[in-house]
Amino acid sequence: MRKIQLFLGLLLAAGAFVAVLFLGQLTAPVTYDVAVVANSVPAFTALTPDMFLIDTQSVSPAVAEKYVLADELDALLVGGAVTVETLHSGQPLLREQVASGAQVEGLSRLAVALNDPGQVIVSVPVEQDEIPSIFPGDVVALFFAAGNVQAQALVTETVEGPKPVVVVSPGEPVTHTTELQLPVAKWIANGVVYRLNREVRENPNYGAPGLENEPRYIEGEIKSLDVVVHREDAEWVAFALAHGKAQVAVLPAVTRPDVEAGAFEASTGVTWSDFEERFFDERMRDEGGRMK
Repeated sequence: MRKIQLFLGLLLAAGAFVAVLFLGQLTAPVTYDVAVVANSVPAFTALTPDMFLIDTQSVSPAVAEKYVLADELDALLVGGAVTVETLHSGQPLLREQVASGAQVEGLSRLAVALNDPGQVIVSVPVEQDEIPSIFPGDVVALFFAAGNVQAQALVTETVEGPKPVVVVSPGEPVTHTTELQLPVAKWIANGVVYRLNREVRENPNYGAPGLENEPRYIEGEIKSLDVVVHREDAEWVAFALAHGKAQVAVLPAVTRPDVEAGAFEASTGVTWSDFEERFFDERMRDEGGRMK
């Protein structure tokens, strides 16, 4: 009888020990592999693997949601993530301190969107009814146009005569003058739309009885486009905006690699003389075809 009691006592003790261990596992915090900053990193810096160490930490799930975990760090590095504020040595990397991919495009800090020193973002004023439907990420062409023609009748008269004979003395320089007639148009740059800037105005329904959910401000028409262009094209865009007008056209999405690589060839542009020449050439061809 005493042996049975001893056996039951040992069995109960073992069961209690196992229960304590199991209960301890249930109540112990879950561990996470967290990315920790190895050395201080300035804001707007592209992330690299050597900036971080992996540390196993026991934290609550709510806290872990704010951290960048080890299995998420690789995706951020591949996605070209950058810091949006200074990172301090020894701190866990927080999700809100970095941005990558589509998140970068939504940031108000434009400098974070660029990691190529050969690119800049220019703001191009537009009239919404004069541009095609445009969305962030679209590839666009920018054209410079200056001058205008206002006339009731256009008359072109050509007088043919003997070709002038130019006598040049030895050593005398020969100059040639090309006359540029306004208006002119020139394809000046290609770029990728980063953001649409819309008019922001107060909502007349804000605070009205029964309309408590109305926002205070509402967005209106598109006023300008933030466009990523190559550094050497930024001056052309600035010149166009200061001395004429910039027209916007949408390019096929498949051209984005060529646009980003700067592989599009420059155009020669169009002047009023070019327009006249093409107009009358096509008119003469059309009249000649009808005479046949």
